[in-house]
Amino acid sequence: MEKWWSYLFGAMMIACAGLFVAAPFVGWWLPKGVSTHSDSVDVLFYMILWITGFFFILTEALLVYFMYVYAGRPTQQHVFGHHADEEKVLWTSFFKRLFRPVSALLHDQHRVELAWTLVPAVILLVIAFAQVNAWATIKYQSRMPAFDLKDQRPFQVEVSARQFEWRIRYPSPQRLADWKRDPNLAKDFARSPHVDDIWVVNELHVWKGHPVLVQLRTLDVIHSFNMPHLRVKQDALPGKTIPVWFTPTEFNTVKKRVKGEVRWQDGDGHDEDGNPIDRTQVWEIACAELCGWGHYKMIGRLYVHETEADFLDWLNDVRKQQNRTSL
Repeated sequence: MEKWWSYLFGAMMIACAGLFVAAPFVGWWLPKGVSTHSDSVDVLFYMILWITGFFFILTEALLVYFMYVYAGRPTQQHVFGHHADEEKVLWTSFFKRLFRPVSALLHDQHRVELAWTLVPAVILLVIAFAQVNAWATIKYQSRMPAFDLKDQRPFQVEVSARQFEWRIRYPSPQRLADWKRDPNLAKDFARSPHVDDIWVVNELHVWKGHPVLVQLRTLDVIHSFNMPHLRVKQDALPGKTIPVWFTPTEFNTVKKRVKGEVRWQDGDGHDEDGNPIDRTQVWEIACAELCGWGHYKMIGRLYVHETEADFLDWLNDVRKQQNRTSL
């Protein structure tokens, strides 16, 4: 009866491996990366995944083996290495031959302790050095590819997290035009809101191929600004304004006229003929930090326009709507 535990653990190991293989085919895997640094993040992710996956399978297989071969019997007391029946002798002989090179090297307890200390230490060092470049690519302004062009400055927005929404402040079209004439005017955006700045809830609009600087802050508790498609995740801490850099490489937003009304749509909803739009083009902004009872509904959307002109059309449209509402 005790051997059934080995069957259970073995089945769990096989199930986990099967889910790992099936996940990409059923939509349970990473979404498509659409930023200039997404490849760096994915390489690091897969490296860690394969290392941990290998050792998971190895240790689980050894656990299942020992649970099966050395399962206790109600009628006899077993001690490791003694009272082995014929089945145990066969399995033990097989594994002795399989692990003979390892056992020859690790033939005493001291060497075993050194091995299980040094091997994880080396793996952690490799991961630590590998992640330095990915970290710099994500965090440093100088690593953004678009900054190689001197005439291209980042587009700035302010994202203010609060329970349970994302409040996003955009510069007005006039302020954007002033920035183009004098880029130094953009330096005080985070500290100096203007009365004509445009506020939108849960919608971050940018355009393809242009660097973006998000000035991230929180109005209450800790939140985590997470955009999986861009491989962006940054905690928002009370009392701090934290810069977040990214450059989108694809767009998901198009301008449409639905029932006479102009709309900018991503992959949500239906088109004019009633056909569902591609849901893979819905790029969410999630809060990745448990921030209270309404944490589950703190979800925004990222809209990447194809061109700057299309983005400016949207920004002017929002400004006109807000002006009409305020009258």
